Amino acid sequence: MSTIPNYLKVYRKRTSLQQEELAFLSNKPDSSNISRYEKGQREPSNEILLFYHHLFDTPIELLLEPDSRIVKERLIHRIKDLIDVLNKEEQITLKNTSKIKFLEQAFNRLTT
Repeated sequence: MSTIPNYLKVYRKRTSLQQEELAFLSNKPDSSNISRYEKGQREPSNEILLFYHHLFDTPIELLLEPDSRIVKERLIHRIKDLIDVLNKEEQITLKNTSKIKFLEQAFNRLTT
């Protein structure tokens, strides 16, 4: 189960808004889906995550944290692999050098 529902409930509770009020603000017919999102019985759509992001001024990455962590770890690993591949090419070109530089910067940003 994702931790997203827990975040959704926490953000709502901090403001004292009720599920019915969130349903109204998000233009949903009733609060049953809000309840399901908060209980983890239903995965929130991108639209709902963006709704929480804008309403509660919450970084989208926090709302997507479990998936974001997995994607980030995979990306870091794949960046290292691609740098190795580019460095092993027989002829290092200016284009490859600029690719490697960009990838190293991205790697550093993602690992610090």
